[in-house]
Amino acid sequence: MKNKINLPIGFNIDLAIELVELSKQAYKQYYAYTDGKIWATPKGYEKHIVFEAMFGIKKAPLGFIVSKGDDIYISWRGTADIEDLIQALRFLQVKASYLPGNPKVESGFHSVYVDKKDGDSPQEAVLNFLKEREVKGKIYVTGHSLGAALAILNILDIAENTKHRNLVLYSFAGPLVGSPEYATLYNNNKSITQSWRVVNTYDEISKIPFKDIEIPYKHVDKEIDIVFGGLFPWEWEDKHLLGNYIKQLYKLRDHINNS
Repeated sequence: MKNKINLPIGFNIDLAIELVELSKQAYKQYYAYTDGKIWATPKGYEKHIVFEAMFGIKKAPLGFIVSKGDDIYISWRGTADIEDLIQALRFLQVKASYLPGNPKVESGFHSVYVDKKDGDSPQEAVLNFLKEREVKGKIYVTGHSLGAALAILNILDIAENTKHRNLVLYSFAGPLVGSPEYATLYNNNKSITQSWRVVNTYDEISKIPFKDIEIPYKHVDKEIDIVFGGLFPWEWEDKHLLGNYIKQLYKLRDHINNS
């Protein structure tokens, strides 16, 4: 008999796979846009809005909101590759002015989230939609890489600045987002009923910004470790790719079902 895997109480592998697939859809949405095609809403979901951000001199899709039954799903897109993610990082912190107290977040992530050039910011698009909607079910927020960081910014913003109270985060391959004060505010917020950061142990992006910089960062709760890849530095991108996270989560579910 195979060794049984005991996942933490509350972590749902089927839900993790559903949300990592929606994270993949955010990339598919972007590539459809760059190819001049129409993105097809995932089967079984109803599309509500697409939110955008400035990239260079024009706006491009950054994610979407869909629903299924009584539940809402918000998916944030990551970057095309690790180089793009590093360029988005500034390794400095700014105050998240829309939150109480003095929590600080990485300035590059904050800039993408609140950028109001040429219309509503991604922040405004999502919050305006939610403020006008009665949600009977849960609100799920997800994303990979940069999208994981934006998902963490977004879910706490929703918790603090809307009436919605049943919020769930599943993020994948996310870097550190904010200061210890931000992590404390996030972890103590009762409206975020579940928060899971799925991280490959060998994925160095989950450790950025690194501890040797003078500005303090702290991850929000809770980390779920999966393992694939190796220690070779030239494998950085493979260990961070969303497709490899997806494969590993399916393998994990198969192992659980067969143990």
